[in-house]
Amino acid sequence: MDSGDCPITAASRLLSRKWSLVIVYHLLDGDKGFAELEKSIGAISSKTLSETLEDLRILGIVERIIDPGPPVRVRYRLTEMGEDMRSVLMELARWSCKWVVSNSRCGDILSKITKINGQNRPWQNVEEAQPQQTWLAD
Repeated sequence: MDSGDCPITAASRLLSRKWSLVIVYHLLDGDKGFAELEKSIGAISSKTLSETLEDLRILGIVERIIDPGPPVRVRYRLTEMGEDMRSVLMELARWSCKWVVSNSRCGDILSKITKINGQNRPWQNVEEAQPQQTWLAD
């Protein structure tokens, strides 16, 4: 990466795969197996999940843990770099709840993102999460 890159351009390039942020979000509450991730995300194909997890692993955002078993179990968890994305996802979710989406899941999602070390720091001003303008069609 060129040292003259704009930070937003550089971050966007790193996280440009369609499901990257969704996978990071689903790993915020702890490590998960492949099938567990696939089920919690829902709309992602196995191939896309596998490729995106590998990309995130190469980038240093996710680590793959192999428990030799028996049976052998593979789990995925966020690295320190991945955990550091929690505040980024929080701000993205706040912005989306204010301007993009109009649904009751905002409070639940924001609560999950703010959960740190098993303690829930309540998201302030949840009532402000009512979007002022909806510009994406459902």
